Amino acid sequence: MTPVRPWRKRLATTLAGLMAVSLAVIALPGVAHAGPNEGSIFSAVNSARSSAGLRPYAYAGDLTAAARGQAERMAASGELYHNPNLGGAVGGWSRIGENVAFAGDWRGAHQVLMNSPDHRAQILDSGYTQMGVGTAVGKDGTLWVAEVFRTPSGSSAPSTGGSGGGTPGTSNGGSGGGTTTTTTGPAPSTAAPQPTPEQILRKNLRDAREKMKDRAKARQSNDPIVGALDFTTVMDTLTG
Repeated sequence: MTPVRPWRKRLATTLAGLMAVSLAVIALPGVAHAGPNEGSIFSAVNSARSSAGLRPYAYAGDLTAAARGQAERMAASGELYHNPNLGGAVGGWSRIGENVAFAGDWRGAHQVLMNSPDHRAQILDSGYTQMGVGTAVGKDGTLWVAEVFRTPSGSSAPSTGGSGGGTPGTSNGGSGGGTTTTTTGPAPSTAAPQPTPEQILRKNLRDAREKMKDRAKARQSNDPIVGALDFTTVMDTLTG
């Protein structure tokens, strides 16, 4: 029997390791969720929307980053609160909202949000089309959750949910809690219509008549110089 050379043995081990890593990557879902159980919460939210006859939320990486940052801040402080800079943390929105909660596990956090009318309205809002989920675990093992929803700029999708102003957080024996908020972007400004050439001409003629009236007050109406000036004013107005 021919002995296996050491370099061939090392190569075989390396290839086997690479194959294992490749298989593990292939087994991952299409969207990577770095926080604990972020993918589970995302799927649960879309399952609830499907049951309500709504389209699922599209995953948004920037919303996930904002949600994860807020979850980490809440976990570090042990306090439930909204991201005061949510509107500036992400862009491209006409409406943006946030649910925050805490619980012993992701199922408890999702359930406490679904049991609250305001939070449920955010989750089942037909106007929102994108979502990001962030989670973090506190020192005591509590799971902190933030969900960020967005209606992209230029979207005309109507809203059928969302509280609009937010409700105070609640706690049920330490098992869960949450608050919700919705922010609506400013209405797009409407540019003033540009005057037509006819409107410009009429305005110029009115201005010319005012000039002639002023001259008539200062001088005799039969003064030939005033007449010449008035004629020049009218001609300048008509010829632009």
